Amino acid sequence: MNKQIEETRLKLRKQMAPAISWYQQREPREQRTLQLLAVLIGAALIYWLIWQPSWQARQDARQRYLANQETLSWIENNAPAVRAARGGDKNVSDTLGANWVSEISGSVQTYGLTLRGFTPNGDRSVRIQMEDQPASQMLLWLHSLEQQGVALDTLEMSAGNQPGTASLRASLSR
Repeated sequence: MNKQIEETRLKLRKQMAPAISWYQQREPREQRTLQLLAVLIGAALIYWLIWQPSWQARQDARQRYLANQETLSWIENNAPAVRAARGGDKNVSDTLGANWVSEISGSVQTYGLTLRGFTPNGDRSVRIQMEDQPASQMLLWLHSLEQQGVALDTLEMSAGNQPGTASLRASLSR
């Protein structure tokens, strides 16, 4: 290992020899100017490669933290309403009829949601997609479908672009 280090040092010295020779041939005043220039370039590199990206990452983390705090606050403020809605749905006796796929499509609007994608898979299954919709409304809507006898086969939910929103991909079946 030490032999490799020494070989690398020798190669570096050979490559740097013309630059060192050129520097030593300069007058002392020019050498000081070059030293000052090297210090300025070093400071600029430290700023642009270390300090500025670190500062930006800190600011981004702070923004994410504030957005998450806002979402948490909203969830805590609306938790009683969601629990009340869940408790109120237990006595629902209406179920989806024979044309349940079109009824699912229509029921989305009653919760103030918009479907981005809707693909029936025969008469027993459907795939849905929503983007940047209120997360609480989506969960209430899915819960109401479950109360009406619709099974949630797959669910993929991710955070939306705004706090309190989410994107959803799901497969529903009967």
